[in-house]
Amino acid sequence: MDNPEEDPVFGGVNLLNKLLHDLDERGLVLSLAAFAEDALGHLLSVFMLPTESTHQLLEGFNAPLGTFSSRIKAAYSLGLIEKVQFDDLEHLRKMRNEFAHNWRPINFENPKIAAHIKALNYSDIDDSFPETPHAKLRSSFSSRLIELRSAANQIEIKGGIKATSSRLFPLFSGNDTTQKINGAEQRVNALETNLKLATGEKLVFFKLLRKRVEGQLYILFGQAPEEQKQEVMALIARVKSMVRDEK
Repeated sequence: MDNPEEDPVFGGVNLLNKLLHDLDERGLVLSLAAFAEDALGHLLSVFMLPTESTHQLLEGFNAPLGTFSSRIKAAYSLGLIEKVQFDDLEHLRKMRNEFAHNWRPINFENPKIAAHIKALNYSDIDDSFPETPHAKLRSSFSSRLIELRSAANQIEIKGGIKATSSRLFPLFSGNDTTQKINGAEQRVNALETNLKLATGEKLVFFKLLRKRVEGQLYILFGQAPEEQKQEVMALIARVKSMVRDEK
C-alpha cells in the first residue's frame, strides 16, 4: 500500500503518529487519549454482539462504557488488554485529566505529569531509548495504540473470538534465515555496546530490550534449519552472558 494512512487497520495510527510531532505537550496528551478512547471503544464493540444494546453501552449520553475510564476497566476485566497495557492507559488517562481540567499553564515538568511519564512502560517495538519525556510518551503509545488496533483486527478476523494477547512481539526481518541471522547479529552487537555504556533509565531500557532480543532469538532458533541453529545458539549465548555484565 503506497499510503500507510489508508491502511484499513493501522491507517489512523499512522496518521496520528505523523501529526504528533507538531503538537505541544497539551495537544499531544489530549490527542493520544482521544485516539486511545476511540480504539478501546472499537475493541469492545467488536468483542461484543453487534446489537443495539452494545451500541447503547458504548455510545450516547450516560453510556456505561462511554468514558475513557470505563473502557479501560472493561477491556482489562474482559481480558482484552494485559496489566501492562492497563497501567499505561491509566497513566495516560490521569495525564489527560490534568491537562483537560486545568486552565493554568501545565507541561511535562509538572511533578504529577513527570511521574506518570516516568512510570510508563517502554515501547515493545522501539530499540532506541527515548531521550525526552515527549519522546517516551510518543514511543510508548505508538506501541500501545498499534496493539489496540491489532487486537480488534484479530477479533474481527476470528469472528468474535478474543485474542489471548494483544502485546506486540516483533521478529527479525529478512527474506530468509541468513538475512534474519545477520540482522540479529547486528542487533546483538548494538545491544552489547549499549548495555556497557548505559546508566540510569537507559540501563533499565536496555535490560528490558535484552530480554526481548533473547526471546526473539529463541523463536529464530526454532525456525532455523539444522545447519544454522548453531549460529543462532551462539547469539543466544552472547545475549545470556550480558546478564552477568549488567551493573
